[in-house]
Amino acid sequence: MARNWSITEAHCNHLVDFTPRSQDHDISTQPRSKHIPAYHMIHTTIMEYHQHANYHFKLAAIMCNHNQFKACLILCDWALASMIKALYIHKYHSVHPPKELTMNEILPLVHTDTEPGLDIALFIGTMQHVSSLEERHEDRYLDLDNIEKLLQRTEDILEELATRLNDNSTKFF
Repeated sequence: MARNWSITEAHCNHLVDFTPRSQDHDISTQPRSKHIPAYHMIHTTIMEYHQHANYHFKLAAIMCNHNQFKACLILCDWALASMIKALYIHKYHSVHPPKELTMNEILPLVHTDTEPGLDIALFIGTMQHVSSLEERHEDRYLDLDNIEKLLQRTEDILEELATRLNDNSTKFF
């Protein structure tokens, strides 16, 4: 008998793909007359990932308010991952970012000449680790004060990266 996956189980097991729908279509197979200008497609994909980051963060705050700390951490991780993918697309002008980015790929995306990004990259790595911990180990980490600090730091990083994305968007478009 087929098992019915709950939404939480599907998310925790990464059975849900949050790739924006515009990526499902390869423009190279479409007739030339139907091509969207490349800058428009890149801009649209960046905005979709940015919107995903906002949605995930808002849901994380709701989960925190309902004492669903594990879901909150997972959603914070997804929010950060979506924002990093938006930065990846912006920097490399590719609408197809890798499904997962390594620390070697994240650091150049968050590092700037004026602000070193090591603390942001380390925080993202920490969130990836903490959100993937087995449930039996989570009791040591899931204290409301700690979760609120992680949620606040996630929000700060998302705002900083969104500012960089918005500041740089006029240079590309």
